[in-house]
Amino acid sequence: MFNTEFIFISLTLFILIMATIWMRVPKASIPLGLIYMIFMLSDRKTMVVHQDLAVNDEPNLVAVQTFPDKKDIDLTPVEPLKTTLKPKPLTFDSDRIEKDILNVKQQPKRIEKPKPKPVENPTLQNDSDILKIKDIKICKSIYKRTPVGADVVFTNNVDSLYCYTRIQNTGEKKEVKHVWYYEDQIMTQVRYNVKKSNIYRSWTKKTILSHQVGRWRVDVQDPDGTIIGSKKFKIKNISNLN
Repeated sequence: MFNTEFIFISLTLFILIMATIWMRVPKASIPLGLIYMIFMLSDRKTMVVHQDLAVNDEPNLVAVQTFPDKKDIDLTPVEPLKTTLKPKPLTFDSDRIEKDILNVKQQPKRIEKPKPKPVENPTLQNDSDILKIKDIKICKSIYKRTPVGADVVFTNNVDSLYCYTRIQNTGEKKEVKHVWYYEDQIMTQVRYNVKKSNIYRSWTKKTILSHQVGRWRVDVQDPDGTIIGSKKFKIKNISNLN
């Protein structure tokens, strides 16, 4: 009743339907069912036709037996195969596939940041070009930001002297230093800041002892230690003047 083709087609259809259910696409089994029904109808008609032929027609079959010529027969022995090929089943490493998917998901996206354009360094000016001494004086006192008793020779009866400066600063705030020398020996150093100004008035004070008679000098230095101004003066013994 059922031939081999019918059994084979039925098994194939069953496998395909199970595959669609396993792949979660059950709608795909509908066209397979239609194809199977068409096959059943066509196969039934062919079976009826074959049965009619089998009943009505009884052909007389004559069996003819032939024998090959000995000359045409190849009597050389056939060598057996030395190796046997065994089919290998296809295997899929599901763990490796899942790891690759996780690595792709976890891999951070690289965002290329635009490279900043190099900034050209402006020409740097020396502090000596920014700071300029407009005036420097040695005096006995300061009154209303003005020097009083300015001179280059003093007597040893003075209690103290002042170094008064007028400095031009065309840049940012800079540190300036007054260095007081007695006989080429540093006696004191006074640091202070000069703000940006066309004329910045400043002064420092030094106590003078009676025995400190001789050559004195005050150097004005910028932050790099460069001398931007200097003033020499003398202190004499008052007894020698009488």
